[in-house]
Amino acid sequence: MKALYAKKPFDFKIEEKEPKKPGLDEVLVKVHACGLCGTDMHFARDWTEGYAPLGHEISAEVMETGDGNISYKAGDRVIVEDVALCGTCENCKSGKTHMCRNMYDLGGQPGMAEMMTVNYRLLDPFDGIDWVHATLVEPMAVAYNTVVNGNIPLGGNVVVTGPGPIGLICVRLAKMKGAAKVALVGTSRKKARSRKRLEAGEALGADYIIEGAEQDPVDAVKSIFPGGADTVLATAPPKSLPQAVEFARFGGTVSFIGIDLGGGSVIELDVNGLIFNKVSLVPTFAEPAQNFPQAIKLLKENLIDPGLIISHTFGFDDAEGMFRANESGEHPVLKAVFVSPTG
Repeated sequence: MKALYAKKPFDFKIEEKEPKKPGLDEVLVKVHACGLCGTDMHFARDWTEGYAPLGHEISAEVMETGDGNISYKAGDRVIVEDVALCGTCENCKSGKTHMCRNMYDLGGQPGMAEMMTVNYRLLDPFDGIDWVHATLVEPMAVAYNTVVNGNIPLGGNVVVTGPGPIGLICVRLAKMKGAAKVALVGTSRKKARSRKRLEAGEALGADYIIEGAEQDPVDAVKSIFPGGADTVLATAPPKSLPQAVEFARFGGTVSFIGIDLGGGSVIELDVNGLIFNKVSLVPTFAEPAQNFPQAIKLLKENLIDPGLIISHTFGFDDAEGMFRANESGEHPVLKAVFVSPTG
């Protein structure tokens, strides 16, 4: 079987290996599709510690099960989580499953592959959703957690920073969560990718589009929400976080998810401003996986249109080209999805 890896600078490798026969509590799955995530872009652009496995937004089909109390059977359609809670540690048994650190993971296997062998606890069953569309379950769950952590008040005003797939889903979910008005902050409409993403933001319910390269974003937010936003959902890179804090009202909440693996994770932040304005900073980390069943339900009931998010598909042969197109900004890539040749 084939599996895709990459490292800096956009150096890709396809490995050929035999799929591992499932052991105790394990399941062999055939990958049908896998989304290209911002983390994968970080690996291809910034990662220097050997080749990193690509892909963790996985829709797959069960092929074979090992020994153990496994409820799945061949032919079942499943989402493969990248990290699953253990269910038995102190945190899990105290109702704090999001704090679990004793987790099941993919074991270094890329989702952009033909086959994978994983622990059955990583699986979420689904039906009635296209294989490619089902890859949105993982980023939708991440966006769901970000929105929940934002404590959006009913009828509140929200700013979303970063019009990538997770930010765009946050726009839609914020409205579903009760936001009265949502402003989406991007760069500009001058490049094809940015234009595509801001147009998708409008289609998903953004009431205001702020082009940060064309106007001062803080002034723009304050002209829309004079007292500042009740909630800021920050999905842009860490360097934008100080500005996101300025978007918030007195007593507001900033729920942030943006990371940087290329040295941009350390920023300067005005702590006095946070304290004096009583702004709450709430980090969201999508490990272990949370709210996948809710994300599946949102997709199955067509509460979010996958066609507004997914713009491209690709395979092994054109993976490098798709990653580079996504990086350049000159192409209208919104969300690209790897499709396995065995799918």
